[in-house]
Amino acid sequence: MSTPKPEKELHLPLSRVKTIMKSSPEVDAVGPEPLYLVTKVTELFVIDLAKRAFKNSSNNLLEYKHIADVVQEDDSLDFLREIIPRKITVKQFKEMMARKAAKANSDDSTEESSSEESSDESEESQEE
Repeated sequence: MSTPKPEKELHLPLSRVKTIMKSSPEVDAVGPEPLYLVTKVTELFVIDLAKRAFKNSSNNLLEYKHIADVVQEDDSLDFLREIIPRKITVKQFKEMMARKAAKANSDDSTEESSSEESSDESEESQEE
Protein backbone atom coordinates (compact mmCIF):
# COMPACT_ATOMS: atom_id res chain seq x y z
CA MET A 1 0.00 0.00 0.00
CA SER A 2 1.26 3.48 -0.74
CA THR A 3 2.25 5.85 1.99
CA PRO A 4 -0.31 8.44 3.13
CA LYS A 5 -0.34 11.84 1.48
CA PRO A 6 1.19 14.76 3.34
CA GLU A 7 -0.89 16.48 5.97
CA LYS A 8 -0.90 19.64 3.85
CA GLU A 9 -3.65 18.13 1.68
CA LEU A 10 -5.93 17.75 4.70
CA HIS A 11 -7.92 20.46 6.42
CA LEU A 12 -8.85 18.55 9.56
CA PRO A 13 -6.12 17.94 12.14
CA LEU A 14 -4.99 14.31 12.12
CA SER A 15 -4.34 14.35 15.85
CA ARG A 16 -7.93 15.34 16.60
CA VAL A 17 -9.36 12.68 14.28
CA LYS A 18 -7.04 10.10 15.85
CA THR A 19 -8.27 11.08 19.32
CA ILE A 20 -11.88 10.65 18.20
CA MET A 21 -11.13 7.29 16.60
CA LYS A 22 -9.33 6.03 19.71
CA SER A 23 -12.27 7.07 21.90
CA SER A 24 -14.11 4.01 20.58
CA PRO A 25 -13.67 1.03 22.92
CA GLU A 26 -13.21 -1.32 19.92
CA VAL A 27 -10.16 0.60 18.66
CA ASP A 28 -6.78 -0.15 20.21
CA ALA A 29 -4.42 1.47 17.73
CA VAL A 30 -4.80 3.65 14.65
CA GLY A 31 -2.37 3.26 11.79
CA PRO A 32 -1.37 6.11 9.49
CA GLU A 33 -3.27 4.81 6.42
CA PRO A 34 -6.65 4.37 8.14
CA LEU A 35 -6.17 7.69 9.92
CA TYR A 36 -5.55 9.48 6.64
CA LEU A 37 -8.51 7.77 4.94
CA VAL A 38 -10.97 8.52 7.75
CA THR A 39 -9.80 12.13 7.85
CA LYS A 40 -10.13 12.55 4.09
CA VAL A 41 -13.55 10.86 3.97
CA THR A 42 -14.75 13.07 6.83
CA GLU A 43 -13.66 16.15 4.93
CA LEU A 44 -15.44 14.94 1.79
CA PHE A 45 -18.60 14.23 3.81
CA VAL A 46 -18.59 17.70 5.35
CA ILE A 47 -18.00 19.30 1.93
CA ASP A 48 -20.87 17.31 0.39
CA LEU A 49 -23.22 18.21 3.25
CA ALA A 50 -22.30 21.89 2.98
CA LYS A 51 -22.79 21.93 -0.80
CA ARG A 52 -26.19 20.27 -0.52
CA ALA A 53 -27.24 22.70 2.20
CA PHE A 54 -25.99 25.67 0.18
CA LYS A 55 -28.23 24.62 -2.73
CA ASN A 56 -31.20 24.99 -0.37
CA SER A 57 -30.22 28.50 0.67
CA SER A 58 -32.01 31.37 -1.00
CA ASN A 59 -29.13 33.79 -0.67
CA ASN A 60 -25.37 33.33 -0.76
CA LEU A 61 -25.26 32.55 2.94
CA LEU A 62 -25.06 29.08 4.44
CA GLU A 63 -26.89 28.90 7.75
CA TYR A 64 -27.51 26.21 10.35
CA LYS A 65 -31.12 25.82 9.25
CA HIS A 66 -30.02 24.86 5.73
CA ILE A 67 -27.84 22.05 7.08
CA ALA A 68 -30.56 20.94 9.50
CA ASP A 69 -33.07 20.81 6.63
CA VAL A 70 -30.81 18.56 4.57
CA VAL A 71 -30.26 16.26 7.56
CA GLN A 72 -33.98 16.05 8.34
CA GLU A 73 -35.03 15.41 4.73
CA ASP A 74 -32.40 12.84 3.72
CA ASP A 75 -32.97 9.36 5.17
CA SER A 76 -29.32 8.44 4.66
CA LEU A 77 -28.43 11.15 7.21
CA ASP A 78 -30.83 9.94 9.90
CA PHE A 79 -27.87 9.23 12.22
CA LEU A 80 -27.42 13.02 12.47
CA ARG A 81 -31.05 13.93 13.22
CA GLU A 82 -30.60 14.15 16.97
CA ILE A 83 -27.27 15.93 16.64
CA ILE A 84 -28.46 18.51 14.09
CA PRO A 85 -32.17 19.08 14.77
CA ARG A 86 -34.23 21.81 13.18
CA LYS A 87 -34.30 24.92 15.32
CA ILE A 88 -37.62 25.91 16.79
CA THR A 89 -38.69 28.99 18.69
CA VAL A 90 -39.47 28.94 22.39
CA LYS A 91 -43.13 29.53 21.54
CA GLN A 92 -43.16 26.49 19.25
CA PHE A 93 -41.47 24.40 21.94
CA LYS A 94 -44.00 25.43 24.57
CA GLU A 95 -46.88 24.62 22.21
CA MET A 96 -45.34 21.24 21.45
CA MET A 97 -44.91 20.47 25.16
CA ALA A 98 -48.50 21.56 25.88
CA ARG A 99 -49.81 19.24 23.16
CA LYS A 100 -47.68 16.42 24.50
CA ALA A 101 -48.95 16.99 28.05
CA ALA A 102 -52.55 17.19 26.84
CA LYS A 103 -52.14 13.93 24.94
CA ALA A 104 -50.60 12.26 27.99
CA ASN A 105 -53.47 13.50 30.15
CA SER A 106 -56.07 12.26 27.66
CA ASP A 107 -54.29 8.88 27.49
CA ASP A 108 -54.29 8.67 31.29
CA SER A 109 -57.97 9.56 31.52
CA THR A 110 -58.80 7.02 28.81
CA GLU A 111 -56.90 4.33 30.72
CA GLU A 112 -58.64 5.32 33.97
CA SER A 113 -62.09 5.22 32.39
CA SER A 114 -61.39 1.86 30.76
CA SER A 115 -60.11 0.44 34.04
CA GLU A 116 -63.21 1.81 35.81
CA GLU A 117 -65.44 0.20 33.19
CA SER A 118 -63.65 -3.14 33.53
CA SER A 119 -63.91 -2.99 37.33
CA ASP A 120 -67.63 -2.12 37.02
CA GLU A 121 -68.09 -5.09 34.68
CA SER A 122 -66.26 -7.43 37.06
CA GLU A 123 -68.38 -6.22 39.98
CA GLU A 124 -71.56 -6.81 37.97
CA SER A 125 -70.47 -10.32 37.04
CA GLN A 126 -69.68 -11.08 40.69
CA GLU A 127 -73.13 -9.86 41.77
CA GLU A 128 -74.85 -12.26 39.31
